[in-house]
Amino acid sequence: MIDAHLHLWDPERLDYGWLSHVPAIAGLHGPEEWAAAGPGVRHAVFVQADCAPAQALDEVDWIAGLAHPHLEILGIVAFAPLELGEAVASHLDALRQRPKVRGMRRSVQNEPDGFITDPRHVEGLVAAARHGLTIDLCARDRQLPLLIEVLGRLFERQPDARVVLDHLGKPDIAAHAGDIDGAGWADSLRVLAGFPNLSAKISGLTTQDRWSGGRDETLRPYIDHALACFGPERLMFGGDWPVVDLAGGYARWRAIFQATTAALPSPDRRRIESGTATAFYALAPERPQELLS
Repeated sequence: MIDAHLHLWDPERLDYGWLSHVPAIAGLHGPEEWAAAGPGVRHAVFVQADCAPAQALDEVDWIAGLAHPHLEILGIVAFAPLELGEAVASHLDALRQRPKVRGMRRSVQNEPDGFITDPRHVEGLVAAARHGLTIDLCARDRQLPLLIEVLGRLFERQPDARVVLDHLGKPDIAAHAGDIDGAGWADSLRVLAGFPNLSAKISGLTTQDRWSGGRDETLRPYIDHALACFGPERLMFGGDWPVVDLAGGYARWRAIFQATTAALPSPDRRRIESGTATAFYALAPERPQELLS
């Protein structure tokens, strides 16, 4: 298995202002803590953890230098300030010089609507695609119609852009009591799946439900809908550790994922567990069939 969405952080090394809002996970979370958690997964894609933007390249270099017998970082999704528009090119050039970097992410989940549709943000997305970097998108359910508009503009200009939607677009499961039509999420996901170069991560759902008292069965319809929309060839598993520890932990989430996908044919399960991430992030181009067969 490949965990396509892993975070690590060291608050003594870099600044993560947002961690002050989640003290339960605000301490050091590195490879040793990962190993101690016993996730049973060794291979992962690191996704930037929103340290101070000025430290973004330092975060990449720290992650690239890590070595641990229980964790192998196969690729890095780094931060890039896409709001700079075409001026982001120098930052993207710096990322391309770092061999483990496969893609970039500029989270918009806490940004105003105007940020998402701003022409400079779109220019930044186009620049990232032209630099050969994958694009992770992190947005909330209510923002998905805006994302649809922006992706239409991106793919019109750069049809070969490779984009993945984090956490299935963050449906607010708690607010809508498990109703997949809440905030138009189900319809939005169906429209998003119409972009052939868009993939999605089955990740982050437990923390979209109530952090305590959330029921495992509430999450299944969201995963089933994603399967119906994207198919296994465009879906990948993500653990979202250590954020997942806010809502029952990694073992709980992995058990939910495995129970929900257990009835799929073995080749489809392997695609979601490793094959899609391998192909999307170009993690092991020398042996893709091993992971897909």
